[in-house]
Amino acid sequence: MRTLSRAITQRGTTAPSIPGMFTSLNERGVSVRTGEVSMIAGQPAAGKSMLALTLAVRAKVSTIYLSADSHLHTQSMRLLSMVTETDQSIVEPAMEDVEWAQSILRHHDYIRWSFNSSPSARDIEEEIEAHITLTSMPPELVIIDNLTDCLVDGDEFGGMRSFLKDLKFFAREYSTAILLLHHTSEAWHLGPNQCPPRQSLQGKVAQTPALVMTVVDQEGFLGVAPVKNRYGPSNPSGDRPSFFEYNPASCQIKEIPGTELIQA
Repeated sequence: MRTLSRAITQRGTTAPSIPGMFTSLNERGVSVRTGEVSMIAGQPAAGKSMLALTLAVRAKVSTIYLSADSHLHTQSMRLLSMVTETDQSIVEPAMEDVEWAQSILRHHDYIRWSFNSSPSARDIEEEIEAHITLTSMPPELVIIDNLTDCLVDGDEFGGMRSFLKDLKFFAREYSTAILLLHHTSEAWHLGPNQCPPRQSLQGKVAQTPALVMTVVDQEGFLGVAPVKNRYGPSNPSGDRPSFFEYNPASCQIKEIPGTELIQA
């Protein structure tokens, strides 16, 4: 038992934001915070993984990226494309020059990768503990891509909710920010300029995360809506997203100059 006046002096009690969030989202009070679970959700191939990797590269903080959904070759190609602003179709054959690839990738070694195809909560905790053993500090950011690939106990949806409770414990215990990727229902009909609403999350898992961002790919633009936001305004229906220039071929997500919100 502690008083708040003493507890607030300890590491991890102030929930600082991870750096690198896009300005137009920051202006809406959107941030990925230490000690909290945040989520990016969307339909398959909507840009979830691209947004997560972009945020990790922009943040430049110690990161564990658990890539259950994509293997080493794919993530290496994406990162090389992202930082060189070159189409993946050009980068992939260029990766045969291993020295060239290493010369670029080593600048992003603050991201440590795990390619376990079905990590359990225990596996995730072991990755965090290994990071502490290696660096004497917990990672500042943990990205899990994605929830449906993780090994959960019990029935699928009940297991997901229990799994998120474990992640919430890890976030607080290790004073790290956890960013979890998840799917929304493909059966949900979206209107023009609309991201998936909070109700479309698979498994009714919206209760635990402090932040849920949903995404939609709209022909050269990526829409991002904070459908849940414990620390600021939210847009549960997803009908007021922030839009960004989006080129999946070269893994580019960029601010649109002078544009914050596009109303549906």
